[in-house]
Amino acid sequence: MLTDYHLHTLVSDGELEPVALLRAAAARGVSQLSITDHDALGAYAWGEGEVFAEARRLGQELTVGLEMDADLDGREVHLLGYGVRLEDGGLLDHLRRVGERRVERARREIPIVNELLGEGTIAEGDIFVPGRQTLMKPHFIRPILDRGLFASYEEANAWYRKNVKSGVSVPKPGLSEAIALIRAAGGWTCLAHPGYYQRDGLDVAARLPGLRELGLDGVELDYPYHACSPHLFDLEHERAFVSEIGAVARALGLRTTRGSDCHTAADFEKVYGP
Repeated sequence: MLTDYHLHTLVSDGELEPVALLRAAAARGVSQLSITDHDALGAYAWGEGEVFAEARRLGQELTVGLEMDADLDGREVHLLGYGVRLEDGGLLDHLRRVGERRVERARREIPIVNELLGEGTIAEGDIFVPGRQTLMKPHFIRPILDRGLFASYEEANAWYRKNVKSGVSVPKPGLSEAIALIRAAGGWTCLAHPGYYQRDGLDVAARLPGLRELGLDGVELDYPYHACSPHLFDLEHERAFVSEIGAVARALGLRTTRGSDCHTAADFEKVYGP
């Protein structure tokens, strides 16, 4: 039984439609999974909820999920929420506010990019794609790369962060507030890809007891850091970190999950093989 509780569709910054994502996961033997789009639940309403019927057809157990941006001591962290009610008013209200601000930010960023890189570099059709609910920086970076203006995603991303300032702030709840939103919607929470926060200077193992006191239910333990970010993690460091965090999580009684963070068909090949 293979699980994957961290997957993205074109509803946020992935490239696959929800049903196509389920089929790609099934082809790799994934039988339990969750679509965790950023600040969005639209994958579960796609085609009037056809993902649930497709999951049953494929023999998969599909858990409703999402990935929320949250703030921890001034640092952005991502919180995975599972088993939430799709009709929960409090959670939907938060996601609506986030979505509206992301749309406003995107509308302001398009002319900034075109002024700096040349008219027509970014078209509204590149960003405002049918079915997409969460507008994010990768939606801008990919068209810029397609036009050959930068040599790598990392280079384009660094330029974007330095030069494109919209002045629009997107709501980002504190981690305790984000946990409360998920729990109020009937769900449970998991800290996404903690190895990246460790690389950024956060002592994850030392912080887990306090996060558990805030209501955190689990931690994403099995994550392909080396496959996703070989420039940041070698296999030795990945294994050492996973071993350390796994021991702490088990001692605290936290749940642990496996997630691939696949966004594209190429990601599936990178993580799972052809």
